Amino acid sequence: AHKEGTNQPPPGTTYTTQTYYTGKNTTMFDGVVDGVVASLKDNSLVGNMERDCGQHFWRKFFIFWLVFLVVWNFTKVPYYIQFDANGDDPYEVGGITGSINMIHWFDGFDSSRLHSPACNFLLVHISFGSTVLIMMALTLVKTTWRRKYGKWFFTFAILLGVHTIPAALGMNQFPLRVLFTFACVYVIVSALFGFRTLKHYDEDPIKSEKHLLIEYILITIGAYGAGFAEFTVLFFKIKHRLENGEWRSYPNYPDPKFGHSLYDQLPEKVGMTIFFVWFAVFWFFWPIKLLGIDTRVPAVEAQKNKEGVTDETTALMT
Repeated sequence: AHKEGTNQPPPGTTYTTQTYYTGKNTTMFDGVVDGVVASLKDNSLVGNMERDCGQHFWRKFFIFWLVFLVVWNFTKVPYYIQFDANGDDPYEVGGITGSINMIHWFDGFDSSRLHSPACNFLLVHISFGSTVLIMMALTLVKTTWRRKYGKWFFTFAILLGVHTIPAALGMNQFPLRVLFTFACVYVIVSALFGFRTLKHYDEDPIKSEKHLLIEYILITIGAYGAGFAEFTVLFFKIKHRLENGEWRSYPNYPDPKFGHSLYDQLPEKVGMTIFFVWFAVFWFFWPIKLLGIDTRVPAVEAQKNKEGVTDETTALMT
């Protein structure tokens, strides 16, 4: 008699090409389903969410917002390049505004006027600031890069602070003038302390890593400051639009200081040139130069070692 719980099929069991005995009837489609389920579990997009998103959640959260601001600022670049301070377009006559991308995306959107030029300040500011933010994001991915590329990071931070000081000093509202000038100064000071930490790193690596983290965070907060202020203002503009059915309006004339800042002493093509050269060097050439190429496939390597296969590269080297 057949005993339940054993792997023996009951008397009279017949077999077809679509069934096999595992204690229950199974069709050929079950294997397909199992394969799909296994594939989804291993898939990097919809796989183990707890493992991929739960671990280091806050690190990934901050990485998202760092990258988001960089992408957001990049959407403004074409409009900054297009802007002509001496143009006769209605928008150009009224002066350059904050959130210039929103001006072109949404009819009726308006914003306060800026006193700094599009290329010599804003494009260069994006160059330095975006580089600092991305480097911070990368150190959240791999901590050892904090020391390895620290000299570059702190150099870029100083450039960002120094370049922004004239714009901060030119702010029309005194509280904002003090706030942004202070942010520029403390970014520079934090970078100088960062160089000091790197110099004495080997004396106490644990302490130095803590100091580097603090210095990186302080600099990142300063670099993110203008973005945070912009998003805050955008929140209230969108709220006004939802409550009143129209965008808040602003005077349609340039800021009185527009065209008379320190940045305006040079033609706008200087800022545009710096922008393109900066990205050609630090966003294209440098990453490609540092990119490590790994052509090894573990399964293939294991099979070659097992079979004693010598590939062309090995043959050339021996």
